[in-house]
Amino acid sequence: MDSSHQSNYKLSKTEKKFLRKQIKARHTLLRHEGIETVSYATQSLVVANGGLGNGVSRNQLLLVLEKCGLVDALLMPPNKPYSFARYKTTEESKRAYVTLNGKEVVDDLGQKIILYLNFVEKAQWKELRPQALPPGLMVVEEIISSSEEKMLLESVDWTEDTDNQNSQKSLKHRRVKHFGYEFHYENNNVNKDKPLPGGLPDICDSFLEKWLREAEKNSEVGIH
Repeated sequence: MDSSHQSNYKLSKTEKKFLRKQIKARHTLLRHEGIETVSYATQSLVVANGGLGNGVSRNQLLLVLEKCGLVDALLMPPNKPYSFARYKTTEESKRAYVTLNGKEVVDDLGQKIILYLNFVEKAQWKELRPQALPPGLMVVEEIISSSEEKMLLESVDWTEDTDNQNSQKSLKHRRVKHFGYEFHYENNNVNKDKPLPGGLPDICDSFLEKWLREAEKNSEVGIH
């Protein structure tokens, strides 16, 4: 619902609630991220709640956005609860603004998320691009295959461990399993004096051998 239409008719309670949340999303983006929205239609939109930080995947968001037109570019900054979408034409972005504002999507964990869209004059493509890697650092893409990834996921025991509750947590948009040390999200650190019992799943041994062989070819390899 465009706020410029308020003077034409009386808003319902649902529309008023949505409008408040859309305005709140707009103010939050400006206050915390410095992203300014505009009241007129442009080709670019910022999609609040439609980000990787909310557990929304790129493919999932594209499926929603492409129902309104050709998406010329989609930028999803890491760990952020928003994304930028640029349509081929302003008409398509206007259609997305009207159609998708307040749309409910389901994230990877089955939780419902409501999208709030606002126009932006320029999506921050350059500012939000990943920075260049430090000299000598190399990223090895697809170091494990899809089948190996499936084996790794299947090796994780997601049953509740009553003896060691710190190793497994349910966050807002994802589940996590800790190995080695518990990660403290409040300060982004670990307590090295309190290692978790057990170790990595046995299946990791073969992957570690593979990665170590890769490290021998290069001066250093980092695995996350």
